[in-house]
Amino acid sequence: MEVSQLSDTGLFEGLSAQDIIAMAGHAVPRDYPRNTIVLRQGEPPHSLYIVLSGKVKVYVNGKDGKELVLGTLGPNGYFGEMALIDDSPRSANVRTTTESKIAVVSKANFMKCVGRNPEIAMNLLRTLAQRVRELNDTVESLALHSVEDRVSRLLKRLATEKDGKLVTDQITQQELANMVGASREMVSRVINAMKTRGVIEVSGKAITLNEDMLAAH
Repeated sequence: MEVSQLSDTGLFEGLSAQDIIAMAGHAVPRDYPRNTIVLRQGEPPHSLYIVLSGKVKVYVNGKDGKELVLGTLGPNGYFGEMALIDDSPRSANVRTTTESKIAVVSKANFMKCVGRNPEIAMNLLRTLAQRVRELNDTVESLALHSVEDRVSRLLKRLATEKDGKLVTDQITQQELANMVGASREMVSRVINAMKTRGVIEVSGKAITLNEDMLAAH
């Protein structure tokens, strides 16, 4: 696979061109159709996965079968690395939400690269710290904030600037509900209320944010 597809991945920040070339030689790109499970919670760890194109969601299933989405990853995102370090079973499921190309690096090759490159270990620590903070934010949000507050915070996190406006990628109300830990019906009521107040505009499955009104919310 092309070296440029790995060089922008944060996990390999600080590596020499030669080391990135070596890692690229171990990475096997695979195509995954939309809605394909890449990892299952509880599986033994075998590989590191790097998203080259497309998008995946990371989620867990509750006892009632409902999904709680822990996050989404796009190009240059990676997953599966923590279980490789401590040999623990996979702690979450990962499913593609679009057609995706994902590079797979075996545990043996990844660990050899970590041993040769302390920079990767430091990058892993930074990743772990970031994910712990995100988990803390999620727990705080579920415990202390209303559904509308959670939806508002999530939309601000998901939106990116397009033509001078903050717009989310296409996302369904069920997906929003899974990410804020609420029912689809409740999220639907919240979205309709925010539309009525002019906080957001909905076009198909994309949501445009009125940044000033959201900031005041």
